[in-house]
Amino acid sequence: MRVKMVQHAVGQGGLFCGELTMGAKPLRWIYDCGSNQPGELSREITAVAAGGNIDLLFLSHLDSDHICGIDKLLLAGNVREVVLPYLSETVLLASIARDSARGALTGTFIEAVGDLAGWFGSRGVETITFVNGSDEDDGGDGPILPGEPGGDGEGEIRTKWTPDSSKIDAHKTSVDDATAQATGRRAAMRQVAPGAAMLLTTPNALLNWAFIPYVHAPFARLIRAFDQALEDEFGTPLDKKALAQAAKDADVRDRLRTCYDALWLDHNLISMTLYAGPWKPEHFEMSFEPDHLDWWDQEVGGWMLTGDVHLDGQRRRQRFLKFYRSYTPLTNVLMLPHHGSVHNHSDLVLNAMPHLLVGYAAAGKNSYGHPHNDVRDAVEAHIRAQFHQVSEDRSTRLVVEVTSC
Repeated sequence: MRVKMVQHAVGQGGLFCGELTMGAKPLRWIYDCGSNQPGELSREITAVAAGGNIDLLFLSHLDSDHICGIDKLLLAGNVREVVLPYLSETVLLASIARDSARGALTGTFIEAVGDLAGWFGSRGVETITFVNGSDEDDGGDGPILPGEPGGDGEGEIRTKWTPDSSKIDAHKTSVDDATAQATGRRAAMRQVAPGAAMLLTTPNALLNWAFIPYVHAPFARLIRAFDQALEDEFGTPLDKKALAQAAKDADVRDRLRTCYDALWLDHNLISMTLYAGPWKPEHFEMSFEPDHLDWWDQEVGGWMLTGDVHLDGQRRRQRFLKFYRSYTPLTNVLMLPHHGSVHNHSDLVLNAMPHLLVGYAAAGKNSYGHPHNDVRDAVEAHIRAQFHQVSEDRSTRLVVEVTSC
């Protein structure tokens, strides 16, 4: 088994692409596709699309610097399945209000959130899978994956959710997306429970590689308060889907912002982490680019992609570490949350990864101070790890190749 993973140099944003090869046809996946530097993002999307079809597109959340390149990506190549955190109608409205407040809202985004099945389906996506998360429980113990990896790995690589996914209605109550109406194409929609994982198989083998998502969900009390603010502003009964479509009107957007600003100073309402790596301990050879990051053998092989997850707060951090406690020891590469922001960081997360080799920030030109020097210093103080910044300069892209020994 050979895996090549690349954090592309798109600047202040994120575009990760992985490719796992066993036989003739590789399995390819992407995590996020956006940037505040559109030229660099366009360059890297073109390079990714040239590599062939995409099996899986994981989206951590709906911030524009994580998703603004999706339309270009879908037009440039085929994407089979999109995986994203479960987005209630309330969260979608809050996302519209947030982007409006930041001056990042686009008509394409409004169309997409108004009819996800139609918007993605009209662009060739077959399936949308929502990963549920909860802010009410203790985070759970993480997935329990069945069986042991092994067998003859030759043949087509397939994906399987465990536990199985359940189908949800792909239609919405308001007017369907116009493009979907014209093409008649809608993506199937399904959801998986917290703790679900995606296993990789061939006809005669269970591969030692999995995708394990974890959703940091909004606090339920804030969702309830935002719902109440919406009702106070727009009245009842409230058709949230119709309201999302009406957000094309500037007055509606201003009223949504009023509801939003009263509740959330922090715009990262929800974020989905993704562990991509082995689910049983195994030794791998690993090579890195840029070359100063060295070459290693007898390593564990995993990569943790964190989006904008909040790991600074004790409660969420404890849940995160409990959920991933079987996989943090298998992690060699960590995406530092929120472009290396000190407000999303915890040294305790680094300490839970004894085999960490690289902690990196996907951060280009910005006015937020990303990555923060304290985060950089914390990574360099780790017993093994080196800090790396992936900026808009292509020479900074992070390339890791993982090969079974």
